[in-house]
Amino acid sequence: MSRGDFDVVDPKLSGSTPAAKYKTKAGNTAIKAGEWVVRGTAGDIEYVVLAANGSSNTSSYIGVAASNDTNTASLDGEIFVFDNPDYLFRGRPSTAGNLATSILNNQVTLDVSGAGLMTIDEDDTTNGTFIIRGFDTSAGTIDVQMAAADHISQG
Repeated sequence: MSRGDFDVVDPKLSGSTPAAKYKTKAGNTAIKAGEWVVRGTAGDIEYVVLAANGSSNTSSYIGVAASNDTNTASLDGEIFVFDNPDYLFRGRPSTAGNLATSILNNQVTLDVSGAGLMTIDEDDTTNGTFIIRGFDTSAGTIDVQMAAADHISQG
């Protein structure tokens, strides 16, 4: 994974974790495995792009990249994405000290640092799209699921 972002925990699908193929646009920032992607906006809705800092339910989430994308400065590419809203994803919280049972089932947002590190903002419930399903204080990880109403997939 890139920069220690996100991974699928347990898809509960007999050990398989299917990922769907999506298009990425030439010249866009390269997407790496483990990063959250959303549907492009304006005239680019056929592409997926990196989720931005503070991404919430105002974005149409696709899922977590399963592969690095293949776009270049001049050619569109493709990427495989874990896009099933039933998947549980594991990543890091913005502040590990906030991991407590009181945050379970809250809908929260995504933080993206200036260096591109993606974390779950466990304190920001304004327009949240990630449902906190669990955490591990020892490992400093948080498990989230996408809210189905904020998610789109190919099928």
